[in-house]
Amino acid sequence: MKILLSKKQIMENIVFLTLFLFMIPPVFGKDKQGETPVFTDRELETYRKPSDIRKPAERPVTSETSITSSTIADNGQPLERHEIPYKAFEGSSRRIIIPVRLENSVIANMALDTGSPGMIISDRLAKKLGIFERDDGMLITYAAGIGGSAPAVLTIIEKVQVDKAEDHFVPTIITQSLSDAFDGLIGLDFMANYSIKIDTIKHVVIFEELQKRKNMPAGHDEIWWRTNFRRFALTRSEWKKYRENLNTQKGDAQKLRALKDFADRQYREADKLFNKLNSYAITHSVPMQWREF
Repeated sequence: MKILLSKKQIMENIVFLTLFLFMIPPVFGKDKQGETPVFTDRELETYRKPSDIRKPAERPVTSETSITSSTIADNGQPLERHEIPYKAFEGSSRRIIIPVRLENSVIANMALDTGSPGMIISDRLAKKLGIFERDDGMLITYAAGIGGSAPAVLTIIEKVQVDKAEDHFVPTIITQSLSDAFDGLIGLDFMANYSIKIDTIKHVVIFEELQKRKNMPAGHDEIWWRTNFRRFALTRSEWKKYRENLNTQKGDAQKLRALKDFADRQYREADKLFNKLNSYAITHSVPMQWREF
């Protein structure tokens, strides 16, 4: 009897099963500045408290309960201020869990994590967003933390919103679910254009827009652009070298063929991500010297 798999099932199998079957990726070198991203899970355990902690009453957290106001910038233009109620506990652990809208469609609870440079979402949320059905760059990689490393997927989320505070073109790591209470982590990349204040009595987090700065194409500074171009270019280059190295190897022909197919796919996905970043940079007139790699 034939078993037919949907495109979505095939993509999920490729992403999550292939890595375990062929876990022999190239050894990626760090760039000169050591800026290879490391994603921490310290928030998951650091603040673990006894289960008998008394919890203060919490305001319900929904996408409709935020308060938006504005102050005036030096140029006379208003600077927005977003006051958003947060869920303060995951079980007995202290958290700052806020509603986040992704891709103008799905609203998910996510934890604010100043220890994470970028954004991490669960495979559960990725499925809701239909990411595994797309064909625009999904690179199998690792998410490294205090507890070690775990298989993950690198992709790009086009739009992320916390109330009216938003960011575009967000490199994102997809990994296994972190908690039943939230579907991912919002890191410092998103918070870079805001001053963040946390009121632990009222259980609100306040995003205050910063004054507009020069040389911030698409809201990102030079370091952000250089880091991501270096990151994507290095990954693509390493998979190309790994594929070429396999051509010099001898051994089990079937296993080598499988590894070559895997390396070819990884190179294609890395190339998609790089080209997507480059197109985004061209659209927003990013200086050529910021795109060097």
